[in-house]
Amino acid sequence: MQYIYFCSALLMLGFLSSCGVSNKKVLAMQQSFKTEIGTLNEQLHNSRDEITRMQLQIAERKGENNALLATQDKYLQRLDELEEELDKAQNQALSNQTSLGDALKSKNDQISTLENQLAAIRDAMKQQQEEIQQIAKVFQDSLAKFPVAQYSVEVKNGQIVVALVESLLFKSGVVNRIEPTGQAVLKIIGGLLNVQPRLLVQVLGHTDNQAVSRKNQDSWDFTSLRAATVVRTLVDAHELSPNRVLAAGRGEFDPASSNETSVGQSRNRRVELILFFPPEVLQRKIAQLAERK
Repeated sequence: MQYIYFCSALLMLGFLSSCGVSNKKVLAMQQSFKTEIGTLNEQLHNSRDEITRMQLQIAERKGENNALLATQDKYLQRLDELEEELDKAQNQALSNQTSLGDALKSKNDQISTLENQLAAIRDAMKQQQEEIQQIAKVFQDSLAKFPVAQYSVEVKNGQIVVALVESLLFKSGVVNRIEPTGQAVLKIIGGLLNVQPRLLVQVLGHTDNQAVSRKNQDSWDFTSLRAATVVRTLVDAHELSPNRVLAAGRGEFDPASSNETSVGQSRNRRVELILFFPPEVLQRKIAQLAERK
């Protein structure tokens, strides 16, 4: 385009020269044309640069758009993955909830079973305590004809404690012979024990803190001999099974009252009969109840 324009300009100059136009004017016009051509060339160059720059911007925008599209695709893919993970989590939660519900039901059933077993065990213990109380009342009523100061019947720690003071059983200082009133008491006790064959008996001899009157004996020997005499009477005279009874002496080391007064000392000189059910009976019953579903 520039070449055609230049040639046209030369022809025009040649034509003007042939028409008698002065060379000076022709040169001036030629210079003007060159200047114009230079300006046009510069504009053309700038236009080409602008076109190139715009082409680069378009390419950059296209690249950015492609990058945005690619990023969008990644986010959409991640969104799909998250939705899939959420579905799995919800399904797992439902499954866990079902499993947890089943486990909770199983635990509640176990707790209910244990509570029932515990209630049954408590009932068994309560029944035994009530039976002990009833037997104690029978002993209390049966001994009511004797002076109340000479005996006592109590329930302590699930056991019946029948305490007989010295004056009811023995003369002072005697260990091997029971007085008639004592024989009468032991006859009643032996008869009641034979009616309750499950009861075991521990006979304990006690005394006060005074020195024993018999030579070559301490309080252990003294109280043990008295307990053994009571046991022998129950076994021999009242047919109590020897397997059910045990004798022991406690000396002055388990007083029932203070030894500071004569009344207290009198209460401490005593023989106690501890009546109780064999512990293995209740233990066996509890074990049976514990195994019950």
